[in-house]
Amino acid sequence: METKIHIATPRLLLREWEEEDVAPFTRMNADPRVMEYFPALLSPDETRQLYDRIRHEFAECGFGMFAVQRAAEGDFIGFVGLHRIGFDADFTPGVEVGWRLSPAMWGRGYATEAAAACLVHAREALGLERV
Repeated sequence: METKIHIATPRLLLREWEEEDVAPFTRMNADPRVMEYFPALLSPDETRQLYDRIRHEFAECGFGMFAVQRAAEGDFIGFVGLHRIGFDADFTPGVEVGWRLSPAMWGRGYATEAAAACLVHAREALGLERV
């Protein structure tokens, strides 16, 4: 089965998740640098649950956090995408842009490149007026 690419940027492919993404995703979620501003590191089971929730959000909403790979190298580097805000605030309900990348990919502009493409996708393909 061929993986569906949803968004291509000059350097990245934002695509559907694959089972092969779980291992590098698990390593990323266990890295203290990546998870510094989150309540805790994620165990392999917790990462699997997050993977399942991400896939469910796509099925339910038609959008979610895309798996991201570098186009030339083909390696999974993290996720970037759209997510329903899951807490009460004066700006909710709403949709946010989120990202999480492997530390080796930080400082290269990948999150910015992918997030900008997601905003265009939100507006043009999904008809979202506000993100």
